[in-house]
Amino acid sequence: MVMRTGRVLTLDLKPTVGRSSTRFLLVKSKRVVAAQPQPAQHEGEPLTPAAARAALKRAYSRGAAAAAELLSGPDMLSSDALAERLGLSREAVHQKRRRGELLGLEGAKRGMRFPAWQIGPNGRPPAALPALHEALGEPWAVYRFLRQRHPELGMRTGLEAVTDPRQAAEALALARRGGDFGPAGA
Repeated sequence: MVMRTGRVLTLDLKPTVGRSSTRFLLVKSKRVVAAQPQPAQHEGEPLTPAAARAALKRAYSRGAAAAAELLSGPDMLSSDALAERLGLSREAVHQKRRRGELLGLEGAKRGMRFPAWQIGPNGRPPAALPALHEALGEPWAVYRFLRQRHPELGMRTGLEAVTDPRQAAEALALARRGGDFGPAGA
């Protein structure tokens, strides 16, 4: 949406009766107008339903390919590998994931993968993970929040901020406010 702000000029015409003719008094008043959402201007013809479906299918395909590439990276661990690193059973890893205590990402072919970087030098994931899952609603949104840099956090990543006790509360507040890291359509 495009936002427009500005001033509105109101002109009131008030008849005045004079000796020889009717005159009009022009009264000008200016007032500041708050930002009003304006519909986005699109150039060209709107998509047909078939073209829109095809474009959406291409976008989903690009997203699936990007997710598959990301999940096959060397920093993505299987539940077995993460369990070994943490000294837990595979089932305990999945229980922690379901409670939001670990970040697990599901792909179409590779199953559940766990980012290795979520385990800090202390051998534990960030304490803020359950709150991030609650605030953002889904694992991919948590992933985006943790990996991207945020101007509101001094260009630090979400992961850097939530693991810094001086900035953790600020990072959680940002996650609760939402942003482009949130679920699709949010």
